[in-house]
Amino acid sequence: MKYSARLQDTLHKASIVVLVTAPLLGIATAMIFAWQRIFFPRDLVLLLVIHTLACMGITVGYHRMLTHQGFSAPAWLRMIILICGAMAFEGTPTQWAATHIKHHAHSDEEGDPHSPLEGFWHAHIGWLFARTNFPEARTYAPHLLQDPVVLFVSRTTPFWMALSLFVPFVLGGWTGFVWAGLVRVFCTTHITWSVNSVCHTFGSREFETTDASRNHWLVGLLAYGEGWHNNHHAFPRNAFHGMRWWQVDCSGLFIRFCEKIGLMTEVQRVTPEAAEAQRVRALRTRGTIEILRMQLQYSAESAQAEIERIFQTSIATVDDRTLHTRMMEYLQRLSEIRRSVSSPMFLKRPRLEGYAAQIQTLLEQARAMARQTGAA
Repeated sequence: MKYSARLQDTLHKASIVVLVTAPLLGIATAMIFAWQRIFFPRDLVLLLVIHTLACMGITVGYHRMLTHQGFSAPAWLRMIILICGAMAFEGTPTQWAATHIKHHAHSDEEGDPHSPLEGFWHAHIGWLFARTNFPEARTYAPHLLQDPVVLFVSRTTPFWMALSLFVPFVLGGWTGFVWAGLVRVFCTTHITWSVNSVCHTFGSREFETTDASRNHWLVGLLAYGEGWHNNHHAFPRNAFHGMRWWQVDCSGLFIRFCEKIGLMTEVQRVTPEAAEAQRVRALRTRGTIEILRMQLQYSAESAQAEIERIFQTSIATVDDRTLHTRMMEYLQRLSEIRRSVSSPMFLKRPRLEGYAAQIQTLLEQARAMARQTGAA
């Protein structure tokens, strides 16, 4: 079993290496073709068409329809949209949705698959290499396992991925394969990954949310509306991420069009009253969180000072390496808590309450050990 898990980890990392490097080689080859003027208009047309289909399959299908249930659609339309998403080389519908649901549950904190807490490049691409960042659908998206359309596309995703490379080759030869195949995969994947990295690091915030999500106009344009990410984190079920007239949201426009002609129903919207209520509620929550952080800083500092006093006393009175080692572990953990609490990243209330409980436990354990050894 242990060997099997290790083998799975190795295969997973190898697949990600291929996913990252093959499109890069495609970019290099395309530059050589362009330098030698080996380029045909049909290659660009194929690239734009397949790229648009794949991106919309992700934004409309994988994200707004499956993950957040922002609208309902007939089975045949859902099938088409999800097949387009499968051509994006971003995994199966069930895997993608489960990972994104986990992201929302732990956004910008420990447990977030692509948290910027571990750095910009981790949020962009590094997180892909750890198989543990991809949770099982039965844990985070069990409802999708009852959907025959989702299951069919999930089981056949490798076929649709291969088809999205085969069609450009048939229609455009090797230049079509390079431009509409490899270059297209590079564009599609990196635009999606930019939502995870750029939109949690750079940009503006229209709403106070319990994470570091940002609205970024360029990602909004390139990612068919997904770049209005702060809006999305404020209202996850909202089918329209662009909430102002100038926030271009191509995915939202497509959903609105399908709704007008009766192909999509139960489309989720946010009223102006709900948006204002969210602003007020979020500001109140932010104020409470800041008070908790200040209280935690004081508690951690006080606990650290007391444990350091106990530690110094134990060194002078007791020659017990186990006691000394344990005290050092307590002090190290308190330092980690203080760094986390003082970091600029937003911490949710359950995390802060957990820190408070840990501080109290560490202090009680230090006192108990001191009493047992007579160092108190």
